Amino acid sequence: MILLTKHAFFDTFNKASELINMKDKTVLICQECLSRNYEVKKTPGRTERFEMKKYCDKCKKHTIHKESK
Repeated sequence: MILLTKHAFFDTFNKASELINMKDKTVLICQECLSRNYEVKKTPGRTERFEMKKYCDKCKKHTIHKESK
């Protein structure tokens, strides 16, 4: 018989809820340096990839960021 302490139970519960929340997020990738800079919430029913002009810390300028696969 395995007994879970209070902390172990809440740690596994938090990790499971984080996995559920990860499905709702998508990562934006800079098209020039390919760094992953931003996380955005997915919108249901969207078929094309999300694209936006954002600031890239690595390039030090505004570049186009696209949704990752």
